Amino acid sequence: MSSSNLPISRRFRLLFMPYDLYERHAVVSRLLQEAIGNGQEDDYILDVGGRTELLARFLPYRVVSANVDGSGNLSGSGCALPFVDSSFTAVVSIDTLEHLARERRLPFLRECLRVARRCVLVAAPFGSEGHRECEKRLDSLYRSAYGRPHIYLGEHVRYGLPGVAELDQFADNLKPANFKCFFAGNYAWQGRQFERAVRGHRKRGLLVRLWNMYNATASLALFHPVRLREQPDAAANRFYLLIEKKHQGA
Repeated sequence: MSSSNLPISRRFRLLFMPYDLYERHAVVSRLLQEAIGNGQEDDYILDVGGRTELLARFLPYRVVSANVDGSGNLSGSGCALPFVDSSFTAVVSIDTLEHLARERRLPFLRECLRVARRCVLVAAPFGSEGHRECEKRLDSLYRSAYGRPHIYLGEHVRYGLPGVAELDQFADNLKPANFKCFFAGNYAWQGRQFERAVRGHRKRGLLVRLWNMYNATASLALFHPVRLREQPDAAANRFYLLIEKKHQGA
């Protein structure tokens, strides 16, 4: 999978990112370009919860990021975006939804739809039973190793990952928008990568350093083609929900 409108040299450099980071942005790039087509002069994308310039590396459009932690172009909450209706061609949110309490997720999506002209694209870890149990185990392992909860896994466990029932609820409550959902990744493989990194954090010696280097290298996107599918398999790691507004213009 590649961002087809980008120079080949840039697409190749992106493959040296960790797979998990690469996958979410590469898939969003592909789906967004399929949804809105060739970039126009006035096309702007809002990346809610994103970091400055990260998504822009994958897209031919202009991107503005907003984040509550100050890492974006703008500081602000996705539940109260400081923009008028239909300010952006599309709104993207990558791995943010799972950090919101369940009762805040639908209002968050409504707010994203409010400021989007064409569509909203949301990516988040997919909450199958196996994935939820895996993350609980990894969070417990991290707490034992470091004496504190993992900054992201702790919230995943506390708030719960969105699953099939919640995705259906979004579709029911956001009509008449059109919905398409896709899945990618393998939580079991990515969990093993995380576990090896945690277990090796206090060990010393040349062999351990070489093993950690191997683990980091083996996790690069260069060695793991992204496989996007329309139905979740047993190990699906992330869903990509495309919400297209019915009244979208040309």
